[in-house]
Amino acid sequence: MGKQREIAGWGHQVRVLTDVERPETVRGLSSSLGVQGIARGLGRSYGDAALAPGRVWQMTRMRRMLAFRDGVLTAEAGTSLGDIQRVFLPRGYTLPVTPGTQWVTLGGAVASDVHGKNHHRAGAFSRYVEGIALCTADGEVRSIGPTRDPDLFWATVGGMGLTGLILEVSLRLQPVETGYISVDYFRTGGLEETLGWFAEHDAAYPFSVAWLDCLASGQALGRAVMMGGRPAAAEEVPRGKMAYPMPRPALRMPVRLPSGALSRGVGIAFNAAYYGVHRPVLRKVEPWWKFFYPLDVVDDWHRLYGRQGFVQYQAIFPQDVGLREIRGLLGRIQAARHPNFLGVLKRLGESSPGLLSFPAPGLTLALDLPMQGERTRSLFRDLYAQTADLGGRVYLAKDSFLTPALLQRMYPRLAEFRAVKERVDPMGRWRSALAERVGLVEAP
Repeated sequence: MGKQREIAGWGHQVRVLTDVERPETVRGLSSSLGVQGIARGLGRSYGDAALAPGRVWQMTRMRRMLAFRDGVLTAEAGTSLGDIQRVFLPRGYTLPVTPGTQWVTLGGAVASDVHGKNHHRAGAFSRYVEGIALCTADGEVRSIGPTRDPDLFWATVGGMGLTGLILEVSLRLQPVETGYISVDYFRTGGLEETLGWFAEHDAAYPFSVAWLDCLASGQALGRAVMMGGRPAAAEEVPRGKMAYPMPRPALRMPVRLPSGALSRGVGIAFNAAYYGVHRPVLRKVEPWWKFFYPLDVVDDWHRLYGRQGFVQYQAIFPQDVGLREIRGLLGRIQAARHPNFLGVLKRLGESSPGLLSFPAPGLTLALDLPMQGERTRSLFRDLYAQTADLGGRVYLAKDSFLTPALLQRMYPRLAEFRAVKERVDPMGRWRSALAERVGLVEAP
């Protein structure tokens, strides 16, 4: 029996009292099966994807690296992406795909089929997964992969943990000369120029991303700091520096700010300062963690948003959605006068075969907003409706407000996923608060 604890998603706007089990081995895990619940890694899903009222299996003690052969790492699901970087970068290998934080477990990266700043070139995380050891509802540990029970494999990658407990992952790493990224910085004056930069320059960079100012007024709305990067060669390493640098310990956010401290005025000032500081520059060589994980410099940065927490809107829009539609979405947030502190825009490439995977060709927009009760819920209802009308979808790993009806509209392979889940979990044992809310499983 696990220990009853109140746990939350990274946004801390939803909390659940649940039985938390912390298995250290497969044998220890098997003795705790038999109840309904969901696996949890490092808790970086923003909403309720890793919350369940029955039981949560906290997998972070199962973090052993088991084998490395011909560039393929096999490790337990609780291994963090940051741990992999620290062990394998000095050996000349790096993650082929990484999200915006290193504090995601292998199991969580598979369950969310994460993507990174290189999706337009490299695709999603699942492209590099060669095998998974999955504990299904009957207690059987199955070895699955793109060619071994492929239906179950493609339901598991991006499947938000609803097909079973991911125990081990075999991941193909990427050779790399250094632990640095060579980055070019550009600034745009408004949304039209921002979208134009992607159209003109995106293909030239393995990594590309835009920090977006969604609070600027008039024609400056959507101005951005554009970042195009590529792995740095050995000769580009700054003189006197290690080829594979390691980060210093993160700063700590010791307390939560009072709710409301991050007002719209503070957001406008922050965005203006960020835009002003990042002057255009070519060939700035940065260590891997600064480019990939800028927010990880502060532990528990979610505390900046106060006790009500925050929510993220992340959506993907088809390639034919352009300036007018994106401006309309940003204009809706402007009209609501809702604070917004972080806006990120990226272009994604081809779709993942994962039945519930998020990435698809087009633009993805991510916005962090402080939770302000019904005001925020009303805004998200409008944003989600507009997203569905444009043929887009929201990211389940970041979601807090999706409904069953919207899920049906946004995820065209939903019926295929449900058929696989019914085959391997007919009693609906693997479930989360997210799955119950959006109708991926029937509510108890």
